[in-house]
Amino acid sequence: MKALLLNAAVGLLGLLPARLVTCLSYPLGHLTWLASKTKRNSTLRNLQVAYPGLDEKERARLARDSMRHYTHGVLEIGMSWTWSHERLLGLFDEPESLEVLDQARGQDRGVLLLLPHFGAWEWCAHWLQAHCPAMALYKPGSRAIVERKMLERRQRFGIRMAATDIRGLKRVYQELKGGGVVIQLPDQNPSAGQGRFAPFFGVPALTGVLAPRLIQRTGCRVVFMACSRSGPGRYRMHFLPADAAVYAPDPDVSLAAINRGVEQCIAIDPAQYLWAYKRYKSRPQGEAPFYHR
Repeated sequence: MKALLLNAAVGLLGLLPARLVTCLSYPLGHLTWLASKTKRNSTLRNLQVAYPGLDEKERARLARDSMRHYTHGVLEIGMSWTWSHERLLGLFDEPESLEVLDQARGQDRGVLLLLPHFGAWEWCAHWLQAHCPAMALYKPGSRAIVERKMLERRQRFGIRMAATDIRGLKRVYQELKGGGVVIQLPDQNPSAGQGRFAPFFGVPALTGVLAPRLIQRTGCRVVFMACSRSGPGRYRMHFLPADAAVYAPDPDVSLAAINRGVEQCIAIDPAQYLWAYKRYKSRPQGEAPFYHR
């Protein structure tokens, strides 16, 4: 029954034109803002740290706009899961700084693409498959029905998915050592024992150590990737070079550089970042909880 309901909901969303999805994100985003106290509070708390210079009115406006983008991302699932590859690619404007990726790929090494939870981040793999084959890491979830559907839909254009388990990570190491391209999300809260605290907008955030390990063990190059919503029903890919410190053997130095790269992606359009995510949920020992509700 759950699978049928999920298919029906996604199918209905897939019937909507891209511009209508954008229009619907405004009223539905406002409803989400009013209905979800938890997301509202975590968004405001995160923005308070990231942009302390904003007054309360400006911060609230940015927070509401961020919630609209969050809702927009949910509505986009219909297009992402049901539209043809050609139809999806037709929504993209010219990419920004694609030469950054091409230069990294031209060094006869693997390329680690770090993809923050920014804009239409789920769409990056769809676009990338038209440019180069890639493998994407994913963290297994607890909802089996949703995960099966997600993997099926994500892989339909040729992207290869690898779980963050022993078997999946072995495939990822082989892919990078062989000169392939791997996508990883650097701003997820890591599993127990898989992270270290590194500054993110000046506040320690538990950050996964997988990326530094991949870099050190495979000698891969690093590029940051983001997909912004560039207009009603339109999208644009962005490629940003990584700070040289990302290659440092000291994991703390590398992780700090990774978080700076995420901040640079966010700077493309701060409202499009997933500020509702409790990025600072884990705290250093002895420190008070970051989120009060």
